[in-house]
Amino acid sequence: MYGESIYNMINIHRNYFQAHPFHLVSPSPWPLYTSISLLCLTTSAVLSFHTFSNAEYILTLSFISLVLSMTFWFRDIIAEGTYIGNHTLAVQRGLNMGVALFIVSEALFFVAIFWTFFHSALSPTVELGAMWPPMGIEAIDPFELPLANTIILLASGFTVTYSHHYLINGNRKRSLDGLVYTVILAIIFTGLQGVEYSVSTFTISDGAFGSCFYFGTGLIQRAPFKFSTKNTNNLTIFKPKLYSYSSILQGYWVTGFSDAESTFSIIIVKDKSMFLGIRLIFVFSIKLEIRYIKELKKIKKFFNVGSLVIRKRKGKYIGIYSVQSLKDLTQVIIPHFNKYPLLTQKAADFLLFKQAVKLFNNKAHLTVEGLNQLVSIKASMDKGLSGILKLEFSSYIPVERPVIKNPIIKSPLWLVGFIEGRGCFFSKITKDRQVNLVFSMSQHFRESNLFNVIKNYLACGVIEKAYTRPNTVNLIIYKLEDIKKTMSLLELNPLITQKHLNFNSFKLIVSLMSNKFNRKRF
Repeated sequence: MYGESIYNMINIHRNYFQAHPFHLVSPSPWPLYTSISLLCLTTSAVLSFHTFSNAEYILTLSFISLVLSMTFWFRDIIAEGTYIGNHTLAVQRGLNMGVALFIVSEALFFVAIFWTFFHSALSPTVELGAMWPPMGIEAIDPFELPLANTIILLASGFTVTYSHHYLINGNRKRSLDGLVYTVILAIIFTGLQGVEYSVSTFTISDGAFGSCFYFGTGLIQRAPFKFSTKNTNNLTIFKPKLYSYSSILQGYWVTGFSDAESTFSIIIVKDKSMFLGIRLIFVFSIKLEIRYIKELKKIKKFFNVGSLVIRKRKGKYIGIYSVQSLKDLTQVIIPHFNKYPLLTQKAADFLLFKQAVKLFNNKAHLTVEGLNQLVSIKASMDKGLSGILKLEFSSYIPVERPVIKNPIIKSPLWLVGFIEGRGCFFSKITKDRQVNLVFSMSQHFRESNLFNVIKNYLACGVIEKAYTRPNTVNLIIYKLEDIKKTMSLLELNPLITQKHLNFNSFKLIVSLMSNKFNRKRF
C-alpha cells in the first residue's frame, strides 16, 4: 500500500509540469555503448570466421562489453519503472507493444526459414540434384532428439507460465520454483541440441538443407563442445550388412589414405583489405567421387574439424572435405601427421605447409620479407606458382624442397589406407579364354622409391612403367600365390571403403582359380 501511494503521488505531481503521460528518457550513455559493442561484436565475428589473428580475443571482449552495457541499461530501466515511477500506464502499453512486435518479427523470421525449407523440399532444383534431402546428406530422424527437444521446449513453456501466474497471485515461493524448473529444462534442451549438432553429418555450408536446418535451430555450424572417447584415433567407419567383422579407422589408415588422395595447398588471392592486397589461405583437402561421400563423412568425423561439400565438376558430382581454419590446422591436422607421418613425396609438401602455417601464425605475412618467404614456400609445393603469380612476385626464389628418403612402413594399416586410394583389383580374360587376376597400385613416378619399399614389404610384385602414362609407376602382382599373400594381409586388416566389395568379388575368383576352375573353357 505504501509503495502504491507513493506511485500515485508521483503521477499526481507529474500532471503539474507534464501535459502527457509518456516518459522522456534522460540522456544515457548506454545506447551508444551498446551500439559500439554490437559493431565490434559483429565485425570481430566476421574477422574470426576468416581466421584473422587475435580476432577471437576481440570477439570475447566485445561480448563482455555488450553484456555489461545491457546490464547497466536494464538496471536504469528497472529503477525508472520501480523507484522513480516513470512507467505510467501509457509507457507500459508501449513496452508491451514493443515486446509483441518483437515476437511477431521473430515469428516472421522463422516463417521465412520454413518457407525456404519447404519450397526446396517440395520442388528440388537441378542444383540440389532434383532430390530432397540432397545427395550425400543424411537427415536427422525427427522422432529421436528433435521430438525430445520439442517436448522439453513445451514443458518449459508450461513451467514459466506456472511461475508467471503465481507471481501475479503473490506466491513468491511457487513462482521461484517454476523459474528453477524452467532453467533446468533450458539447460537440458541446450545440451541435447548440442548433442544433435555433434552427431549430425552435415554443416551449415551444405547447401539449402544445411543452412535452413541450422538457421532454424540455432544459427551455429556445430556443437560448442566435443564428445571424446578414450582412444580418439579409433573410429568405426563401415560395417557391411553381409559380414560380421567391424572395420576400424585408425591414425595410420587415415595417413595412408591421405598419402593417396589428399593435398596440402596454399592459395594466394588478391584482397584489398589485407596487407599488400594479398590474402593467404591454407587448405588441407581430400576430393573423391560422390560414391565415396560416406567415407569422407567418416574422415571428417575422425578429425572432428573442417567441412564437407558437394560440387559438380565437368558434369560429375564430387565430395570435397577441406580444413581451412588455421586453428584446426595447427591443433588437429598438423599434430596428426606429426604423429603418423606421410611416406610419399607428399610429406615434403606437408613439411613446407607446416613451415608456412607456423610463419603465418607468427604474423610473418604482415611484413614484405615474410610475405615473400611464404610465396617462396608455395613455389616449392606441388605445382608451384601459377603464371599470374610468377608475374606478380617476379623476384621470388623457391625454397629448397625437402627430400623424403628411406620411408618405413610402421603399420600395415598405412598400406591398407594407401590401397584404398590407389589399389585396384581386376580380372581379364585372354583370347584363349583363360582368366588372369591382377592387383595393382599406381602413383606418380616420383614414388618409385616408395613402391620398392612396398614391394619389399609384401615380398612380391613387379614395378612397371605404363607406356600410355609415362609419368606414372605401377606395382603389379600377377602370380596367384603372390596375390593370395596380399589377400591374407587385407583379410587381417580389412578394407573399409566401398572398395571392399571389389575385393570380395576378387577373392571369390581367387578361390575358384585355386580349385582349377580357370582351366575350364567358357
